[in-house]
Amino acid sequence: MNSHPIFKNVILIGYGNRLRNDDGVGQAVADAVAAWKLPHVRAIATHQLTPELVEMLATADLAIFSDAYSTDTLQIQVQLLEPAPSRMITGHCCEPQMLLAIAQLLYGYCPSSWLVKIPAINFSLGDRFSTVAQHGMAQALKQIEFLILQQEVTYA
Repeated sequence: MNSHPIFKNVILIGYGNRLRNDDGVGQAVADAVAAWKLPHVRAIATHQLTPELVEMLATADLAIFSDAYSTDTLQIQVQLLEPAPSRMITGHCCEPQMLLAIAQLLYGYCPSSWLVKIPAINFSLGDRFSTVAQHGMAQALKQIEFLILQQEVTYA
């Protein structure tokens, strides 16, 4: 990352199972973003999304989620997220849209949010990324850098 943007508060949450090869790529993205050491960017690597993340989301100006998705393509997918309540809330495993809905309900606010989905093909036991996931991770990091720098323009 070449520049240090001036913005308020960005949170990146990378999630997935590090013990299932490509499924851990979301967490690896969070680790890479944390290594950028950007002020006002908090990167969290987690096995799964839980309601405990809601309070941090409610204080962010921008939230970016990164996760693996099973596909035959080599392209990342980037989706703008909106709050969407789930029919069932449990203590484990929820979608980003559900966390945003909880933040909206509890705090009256949720940040502008994006989901960066990274292509993955190998979900068997192990801790190595396929070339598909490696390529997707590189694409994802470029897209995340763009989203963070876009915040600079919005808040500068």
